[in-house]
Amino acid sequence: MQSINNAAFNLQLSDRGFVDKLLINDDRDSMNWVIDPAYMNQVEYSDEDKLFGHFGVKIDGKDYDSLSVSPMHHRSASKSMELSLVYHFDRFDVQMTYDLESDSRSMRWHISLRNRSSEALEVESFHVWAALAYIMYRDPDVNRNISQSCAVFPSVSNDFTKLACVRRSGKGPHLGIYSVQGAVRSIGTFCRFENNFFKNVSPSLDGILFHNLILAGTGTEDARATASDWIYAEASDPLRIKVGEEAVWEFCLMPYADERQFYENGLALGHPIVEYSPVTIVGGSFHASFRLAGTQKLRSAFVESSVDGNSRRMDVTDRLKASNEEFELQITLERPGEHKLLLELDNGKKDFTVFNVLAPTKEIIEARADYITRHLYQDNSAAVPHAFLPVSNQGESLGKLNLVLMKNLMGTYEPEQVRKVENSAVLYMKTKWFENGDFYRPVKLYGDGDFYRIIDFDYVAHVYFLLSKFQAQQLLHAAPQDYLRWAAEVMIVRLDEKLHEEEREKKETQMLGVYILFIKDLLKELEQQGLKEEHALLSRLWMDAGERIRKETAHYKGAVTEHFYDNAGFGPTAEALCLLGYTEEAGRYGELLLANIGFSNDFRAQNPDRWWESLSYMIHSLWGGMVAASALVAYEHLRNKEYLKAAYRAAMPVFYCYDWNATATNKKLERGQAASTYSVAGPNLNRPDLSRNRFGQSVFAQDGGLFAELFSNASGDDWDMGEELAAYLAGFGMKTFLYEEEGKLRCINGEITKVGEAYVVTSYAAYPREFHFFEKDASFIASPGEDARTVIYENGQFRLEGRLAAYGTSSTK
Repeated sequence: MQSINNAAFNLQLSDRGFVDKLLINDDRDSMNWVIDPAYMNQVEYSDEDKLFGHFGVKIDGKDYDSLSVSPMHHRSASKSMELSLVYHFDRFDVQMTYDLESDSRSMRWHISLRNRSSEALEVESFHVWAALAYIMYRDPDVNRNISQSCAVFPSVSNDFTKLACVRRSGKGPHLGIYSVQGAVRSIGTFCRFENNFFKNVSPSLDGILFHNLILAGTGTEDARATASDWIYAEASDPLRIKVGEEAVWEFCLMPYADERQFYENGLALGHPIVEYSPVTIVGGSFHASFRLAGTQKLRSAFVESSVDGNSRRMDVTDRLKASNEEFELQITLERPGEHKLLLELDNGKKDFTVFNVLAPTKEIIEARADYITRHLYQDNSAAVPHAFLPVSNQGESLGKLNLVLMKNLMGTYEPEQVRKVENSAVLYMKTKWFENGDFYRPVKLYGDGDFYRIIDFDYVAHVYFLLSKFQAQQLLHAAPQDYLRWAAEVMIVRLDEKLHEEEREKKETQMLGVYILFIKDLLKELEQQGLKEEHALLSRLWMDAGERIRKETAHYKGAVTEHFYDNAGFGPTAEALCLLGYTEEAGRYGELLLANIGFSNDFRAQNPDRWWESLSYMIHSLWGGMVAASALVAYEHLRNKEYLKAAYRAAMPVFYCYDWNATATNKKLERGQAASTYSVAGPNLNRPDLSRNRFGQSVFAQDGGLFAELFSNASGDDWDMGEELAAYLAGFGMKTFLYEEEGKLRCINGEITKVGEAYVVTSYAAYPREFHFFEKDASFIASPGEDARTVIYENGQFRLEGRLAAYGTSSTK
């Protein structure tokens, strides 16, 4: 075992040649930024071959790896803070060098593959494990998960790949890894986990993601991993190394304080800084701005897309505007689907950014509601009458119903859609989740009739509450006030631990969940409708819950759900604390939200950090959308614009799970179809066929074991979808925001065009009703039922063309 250090890092290398400790010296938490083999032994994960610095090579059809030979350790006589390891194979050498000597502010990681043979080498695959501390610890002490673990957000690019490793507390220093020599083809992951869901224990899930740098090849022999991936697949050809020559890669590791410094550090290393619109709407403007490093010059810029399997390239070099060492691009795009902005520098290096051109969100919402009610509803003759497919025991499957109801309340009212949802709510839901429809007697649906999930009731209550908002003549089975009372009763059971016998259920009543979307409105309606008893009891339970999570903020207990650390916990907790006026405590959980939402050169990798439905970093439609909603509520109450930007970054990838125009994923969707998950990594080494692909959790049923139990009745790809779009409709579904940054007026969830001294603001919201500019205390709120797609902002006021709009001190809704 050897160690070296400089002003920035302390590194410890094992005898086997992997990095088992990497500390940032000014880190008060002394976090180990790589996976510690001692923790792996503790939880009995046997993955020594994936620790930091191990590698695998395939040359001319033969596999080699770093565990098959003992490395030669070298310590330079002239450089005391540099360690090298050389692995000798039959025809080639692999050398790893860790250099803390050259720059006291960083670490250089040098990798080379030298051809010692008498013939050229055809390197079909070369991958190196960069096992960062992406860990969900098997520990109910959330502080360990917050301070000793990181989320990892990849930016894969031709010559400028980088990894943002963000401590889950949101408190720096964080760790940035930058490619400075050699091409990185992709970044894959492998997941090791333990899930005790059916053992009647909560929390039940922990795990580790191991990150894999793909330096040659695709990282997997499964052709499905790159079948439709036109965005990244061009870099998958074998690497040819001539006799006596070597291929070289170098990475620079640097601490950073925040997102801005992460990119500025990259700029100092030669990485362009690109800001871009992650999503634009068909016919809308895509906007990007970028800075080049030092003496770099731009040769050309292109926007690429795929049409009928063929790549299209549009030269946009002449459309760039240059000023103050910054380039700007603004173009209108009419073709939906993923697009790639490619920058070519005069030194031959390339960088790119991936963004999406989306059908109007109103069109997506209404097409989805139509598909749900036309194709997924089961009539009287079906095996499970009045259910919506796919049938599932989990309440998440009811999110589709809530989306349909919200769409009918906010957009076009279609009686047949509401009738089918109401049938399901009364004739199916009521007796599936409750014995004989008695809300105080939940059915034990899980295991062998061992337990029920408290959080399922959030979705049930939401359906009944939304039904209560329709007019009596629009309903078939009960009156609006009946549904309001039912919603209250379900929520009382949801929150009152005294109504449950078993410890698991009692414990789970304390978890927050999606009920945070409607609890305040439900209490308001109960009071207005004169349901005094229900209002008093539910109000007390809600206030007690709020007071409890306020008191527990120091220990972050709201971050624990069924899992040891979960954005399904700290997202709603941050939102609840905002709604209850506990802004200081909300800010502490808000830091976890900001650390959880990614930033990347690919809009699909900017989603909230989650892995357990995919066994890899992924977009999860439900909790991606819910985290986005919580971040937006945090912005509206705390007024830190970082929450606004993060909320939008989190919300937009969710629509990729609904996008029937997507071309770069094997799973294609019909109009209105959906798939709950998108696996971001390439490859997903647990399931290579899911790499950069959309799917539903039902695909895991074939894997047997726990998955066969979990997903045995989840027959489709969209069983846990819908609630996130209901959350979207309450936020970005109707709101557009302006804010100022670096002297510029910027727009979130829309676009702005300057006309004279005024700004024309066009909303991307599905049902645009509100425009806010909190920094100027200016707001516009449309009349009930009115859509306002475009407004004008001028002289500190919003107005519609032809009349002044309501403005003044903004109020949080």
